[in-house]
Amino acid sequence: MKQTSRAGLAAFALVATAALAGNEFAGSPSTAGGYPTWDSDLINIEAVTQTGRGVYVAVLDTGLAPNWRDYFPRARIAEQLGTGFEQSVVFRQGADPCQVEAEVGPLRQTTWVGSTGSQHGTHVASTIVGYNYRSPSDAAAGFALPPIQVRGIAPDVTIIPVKVLADYQVPPAPRCPDPDLAAGGHAVFGTSAMIAAGLDHVTRLATAGYRPMVVNMSLGGPALEPVEKAALDRAIAAGVIVVAAAGNEGEAGMGYPGAYPPVISAGSVGWTGEWLFPGAGPRYRMWWLQYPNAPMVAASGDTTDPTSIAEVYVSDFSSRAIAARGHQLDVLAPGSWVRGPFAGEPGYNHLPWWSNGAGALRGRNSGNFFYVGGTSMATPHVAALAALMLQKNPSLGQAQVESILKSTALAIPAVGSRQVFDFDHFTNIVWDNDCGALGACDAVGSGLVRADAALGATP
Repeated sequence: MKQTSRAGLAAFALVATAALAGNEFAGSPSTAGGYPTWDSDLINIEAVTQTGRGVYVAVLDTGLAPNWRDYFPRARIAEQLGTGFEQSVVFRQGADPCQVEAEVGPLRQTTWVGSTGSQHGTHVASTIVGYNYRSPSDAAAGFALPPIQVRGIAPDVTIIPVKVLADYQVPPAPRCPDPDLAAGGHAVFGTSAMIAAGLDHVTRLATAGYRPMVVNMSLGGPALEPVEKAALDRAIAAGVIVVAAAGNEGEAGMGYPGAYPPVISAGSVGWTGEWLFPGAGPRYRMWWLQYPNAPMVAASGDTTDPTSIAEVYVSDFSSRAIAARGHQLDVLAPGSWVRGPFAGEPGYNHLPWWSNGAGALRGRNSGNFFYVGGTSMATPHVAALAALMLQKNPSLGQAQVESILKSTALAIPAVGSRQVFDFDHFTNIVWDNDCGALGACDAVGSGLVRADAALGATP
């Protein structure tokens, strides 16, 4: 980079000094003193004293981004306990122009350092333990916050990263009329054998004394293969608490393992205050964060306390439980527009949030943090809440945790609608218990999880 003036050199020197200052939270052991968000407020986390200390949460996902230390307190990540599992996949064009056949190779153990195609696992983990935050795009919009920590739902748990979703390159299918299939490209997924191996790894750790243990599975597929079912059964029998996403297929039904009755499944809700100025109209980018000082607007991220049913809606993408298929939807949690670290899209870009770089505003690096929606985002809220319950009573089993979560949830009407501002326009979100040709379905389960009620009911 050339500088051609004294002013330019001075500016460059200041930027370089700031970048070299590094991550001021590098030595922090926890985000427990960090700032809360709309989603933690919606489930009343501020009303409980538990932080998850002494509890392990295994995140079966894409692993953590290579620069995970930029975001997370190092003390909260059990580097020595993490691992990954992969299988090579060879793709071949099938007889159908839109069909791609796959030949799967042997299972192998690998690192938990994550996929560079998706930071999904990093975002999921951030909901559980919180993260370090500063965004140049906030400052450009007039919200020049200093570097802060965002509090996790269970900020003192120990995360065990287990990579079971890996990067693959799918070849193009040029004769297929579907443009996405025709183009081929990068994909991130896992096989049932990879997921089962991850579950068995966690079960072995729990059996060896790393407990209490919760597993977060923000993943799913259309069927539950025997190898995965057997691993789930082994984990639950060993006292591991298993929480999984309901899926993002709406009225098409739930995915597995979320639909498997022994698993605690999480559907998604949103908040009617998303993107709105508190008490006024659109559009306010900092609605998600409770930060009491200037330049924030008062009441940012502040939901009604106690939570009002009127300001909660069931996300349109949240999978419904199809009665005829034997699905079971247990509870709902915040899964709409959840803010968290997501280092660039498309693909991985390493731009430390503390570097003062311009990549978050220019070029193809869209920054370190995203608002992400999905039942993948709802699941870690439930898993973290289970960890808080286990801190209070480490002897709880799967059925007990599920029963308490369901019996203390805020009931959501089976049929309802809300007017929601969805980033740039108002839309009407409707949910009901009729999935058309698929018959009766359940969009709400037992309702929205509530931390204070669940902890109060934990013996």
